[in-house]
Amino acid sequence: MRRAWRILVPAALFVAALVASSGIPARTAPSVPPPVPPSPPPPVVPAVALNDLWNGYGDQGGHWTGGDRTVSIPLPDGRTAWLFSDTFLGKVNPDHSRPADSPLARNTLVVQRPDGALGETLHGGTADDPASLVRLPGSAEHYWVGDGVVEGDVLRVLYNRYETTGPGGLDFRSTGTSLATFRLPALTPAELLVIPVSNRVAWGSDMLEDGGYTYIYGAEHGAGEGHHLKLARVPSGGLRGAWHFWTGVGWSRHEEDSARMLAGVGTAFSVTRVGAEYVLITVDTSAGFNPVLVAYTARSPTGPFGDPRVLYRAPEAETEGKRLIVYDATAHPQLSGHGKIIVSYNVNSLDHADNIENARIYRPRFLEVTWPLSGADRWWSPWS
Repeated sequence: MRRAWRILVPAALFVAALVASSGIPARTAPSVPPPVPPSPPPPVVPAVALNDLWNGYGDQGGHWTGGDRTVSIPLPDGRTAWLFSDTFLGKVNPDHSRPADSPLARNTLVVQRPDGALGETLHGGTADDPASLVRLPGSAEHYWVGDGVVEGDVLRVLYNRYETTGPGGLDFRSTGTSLATFRLPALTPAELLVIPVSNRVAWGSDMLEDGGYTYIYGAEHGAGEGHHLKLARVPSGGLRGAWHFWTGVGWSRHEEDSARMLAGVGTAFSVTRVGAEYVLITVDTSAGFNPVLVAYTARSPTGPFGDPRVLYRAPEAETEGKRLIVYDATAHPQLSGHGKIIVSYNVNSLDHADNIENARIYRPRFLEVTWPLSGADRWWSPWS
């Protein structure tokens, strides 16, 4: 017996065929535009709470009112040591100006309490006649902060030594690197040790604890293409001992064997481990003063670091009528997490009068960087 098969025609096709055969004009459905997907958040945004914290602290006066370098080191008791190089102290007026005779210390330390509040500013000298926290009495050299680590019951910080060569803000030259030791928990200076390295490299631009070693990154002073990245290391806890230098293929006890790993880094920058990546963040110095922050990644502390990814273009450098510069991009790993990296950068004016007129110029700016960047490879700024 043969089974009969019926062909089922979808109703829509049947109606369409009927309309076509009758000559009745077909009615078309109105065109509906596809929904517009929401714009993704920018990969870098100001860290408002941190910016407000430091502006509020600085505006109070009577302690730190502005500074540069901006290094944060978590301490064993839950406090954070914030290390600064040149620091304005004293008073800030209600209109955010500061007195023309405001004291300036070459380096200071601000203590942040476990509850997040900013406390005492540590410096040398007295409240009425402040001086640098780290200094060698009788020496013409001044000490600018590199980076630091906690070793047992002490905080060790690398400082780069400089001497002034003229009246301008950029009239100085490097004279070497020293290691300062602070006793914990009092944070009192205990020792200042000269590190036997060249004055051509600002050692301690950043330090990274990883795999049983302390990696010491440096910036070799260059001309035309910015500074060059260099690297040394010691066993963890061994900053006072012998350093070994990365040659590009291995480690040497001799600094002259150290390799140039990357061009265009700042005098200060940061290398942070994020998962299996090592993320280097710096202000791009390949074109001189530059307001652009970039990131490089590598699979090892020794690199090689890949192509730069542009993170942010600092708007302060575009301030009309001002000679403002941007420098010293630094990550703060203990403040980061959940796919975010907190980064600071410094702003200064080449005209000292600007920093007197507006105390808020010479302070760090904090950013929140979404990481990974998910393909973002162009700069972002608040007015883009």
